[in-house]
Amino acid sequence: MLYWSTHGADKVAIDRQGRLFARVISDTRNLIAHDQESVTVWDDTVNAVRKRDLEWLDWNLGVWMEDYFHHDGSFVVAPDDRLVYAYVPENIANAVFYGTIQEPAASLVAELRDKMRNIEAFEPDANLDTPGAADVRIIMGRPAIVSAKPIISDTGDIEEVPGQQYTHLAVRFLDDGFLSEIEQKYQFDGIRFSRIDDSSALEKVLGLHDEGGDTIGYFIWTPYLPGSTVFAYLLPLLIVIGVVLVAIVAGYLILLRRHNQSRLQAEASMLHLAKHDPLTGLPNRSHFNDSVDDILVEHQSKGHGIALLFVDLDHFKQINDTMGHPAGDALICNIADRLRNLVGNNGIVARVGGDEFTVLLTNVDELGAAEIFCDAIFDACRKPLRFGGRHINIRLSIGVAFCRDGKIDRNELIRRADVALYRAKSIGRNRYVGFDENMDAAQREKRNIEVDLRRALHQQGQDQLKLLFQPIYRLRDDRIRGVEALMRWQHPEHGNIPPDTFIPIAEEAGLIRELGAWVLRAACEAGMHWPDIVVAVNVSVLEFDDPDYVGRVSQVLQDTGMAPEQLEIEVTETVMANSPQCQLSLKELKALGIKVAIDDFGTGFSSLGRLRQLDVDLIKIDRSFVDGLEQSGYDREMVRAIIDFAHVAGLEATAEGVETAGQLSYLRQLGCDHVQGYYFSRPVGAAMVDDLMGLKQMQVNGVV
Repeated sequence: MLYWSTHGADKVAIDRQGRLFARVISDTRNLIAHDQESVTVWDDTVNAVRKRDLEWLDWNLGVWMEDYFHHDGSFVVAPDDRLVYAYVPENIANAVFYGTIQEPAASLVAELRDKMRNIEAFEPDANLDTPGAADVRIIMGRPAIVSAKPIISDTGDIEEVPGQQYTHLAVRFLDDGFLSEIEQKYQFDGIRFSRIDDSSALEKVLGLHDEGGDTIGYFIWTPYLPGSTVFAYLLPLLIVIGVVLVAIVAGYLILLRRHNQSRLQAEASMLHLAKHDPLTGLPNRSHFNDSVDDILVEHQSKGHGIALLFVDLDHFKQINDTMGHPAGDALICNIADRLRNLVGNNGIVARVGGDEFTVLLTNVDELGAAEIFCDAIFDACRKPLRFGGRHINIRLSIGVAFCRDGKIDRNELIRRADVALYRAKSIGRNRYVGFDENMDAAQREKRNIEVDLRRALHQQGQDQLKLLFQPIYRLRDDRIRGVEALMRWQHPEHGNIPPDTFIPIAEEAGLIRELGAWVLRAACEAGMHWPDIVVAVNVSVLEFDDPDYVGRVSQVLQDTGMAPEQLEIEVTETVMANSPQCQLSLKELKALGIKVAIDDFGTGFSSLGRLRQLDVDLIKIDRSFVDGLEQSGYDREMVRAIIDFAHVAGLEATAEGVETAGQLSYLRQLGCDHVQGYYFSRPVGAAMVDDLMGLKQMQVNGVV
């Protein structure tokens, strides 16, 4: 009986370890695919691989994936099956070369493209948003998972042909560091990998199979045998003291009970690790999803409401990049503790991504109660985290979805919270937004505007777009200095769509460069009729950040014959805080002889010190200051300071939005150089500009 029971305990322990290790391999394959989606479902990645921006790819597909997710190889394959990127680590001895994975990579890429061509058959789940293909192979004599994922747009704004996307290939070896991690985390003793089954009688063997079912190697370890340990300990005693068999059996039962308790504790620890985030100890995505399903069923029967919150750290990657991963990990743990303390026994907190948390509140009767909880989160996160002698300010975006009576399923609840989170980020971050049905309608309306704008930019809708021009007057001689070109869109069904509606959509959809090119060419063609005045054109920072922008401007000037000094480019203050490319474009425009103006001055970056370093000609005082000239002494002093600074720096100042004679009088007294606004003229067509040019001088009571 003693031998039979201990042998059975050994068998159960061995089988359990085998199932656990098989589950770990399966979960690792899914985790690699999930890790890939953190960079493959991203507009920036699509643009980077198309431009072959190797530095960007190295940081985000190479260093990031190696440091953060421990991937051993990273490659990008073009739609024509050419390798366009391969990550080479600093230690070349650890490099994985494409030739070693080319055979499995080719079949995985082909399989993935078939799935992308039939994308309608793919059903996203809570873990993966895109199809994938993966296999286990022997790479460089080592077992490895090779995973292929498509590089696609996260917004859907970049046009891609199904099955013709770039493909990201990730390699993760299943020996060395991986086995050390498994051995440490799950208490496997002496685990190793072998191409052949060279195990001894005392070792456990688990075959590693590829997708075709072929065995490509074996994982071998010395299993923990609780029964044999006990039997080996008791056998000498049984031989020596047979007469006290009852006492020995009693002692054995006591030891066995203790051992079972230890085994149960170990199993509980393993189960906890499988369902929780190792960094914060919070439930992971899988455990959270299971909990949400259970709670939805429970609340459907009780008629209670629940709220699901998506909490996302704003600009978390910048913290990792500037202060290192230890600072990022400290911030994640700190946020986890604050959320855990706030929720208490009233819900569940989980970490579902690198910088993403979910909170499920169970005692919620209306959306307003969830919003009160969001206020509590922001209050709790106001205090910065101190790390390494520096303060890390905490900024969060939160999306909230509310469900009453469990009438919607978990996937829909998560989708709504995700839509609300996207809305919170799109309107400025560091805030919370509750989902409502209008958000879905707004998304559809936004998509319709994007489609109609694309059509308007091409032949079928070209007559919908037009330019109007608002005169700018010199106060020195009351003559027209120039005109500002302003775009208008007359939609055939919806009438006039204001620029502040369609311009942000154009920027988000990647249409702003095409739209800006149309405006620039149309303005320069019109400006050829008015050679004595300046034509001002507004330019988005996204255009300015394009390395080819200055070349396109130069080509338009050549095509139209317009003099460079007649063109004035207006950019917002954001360019002062943007990339080095923006500042390089600024210098190149000045080298061509083109004038540059800072638009809406005083509402953005607003750094006079930084402005001194930029080679610009003019600043435009934002209308918000001009509006208050007659009522606010503060606004008058602010306008005076801007004008004085402009003159000291050798610049000219233009006041926007002048609508009354009193405002004009103050601006004359303050020494402003130029003015524009409805007091003089609304934006008019090119023919009306010809008439205004004939007036030569502005009328005191306005031209139009």
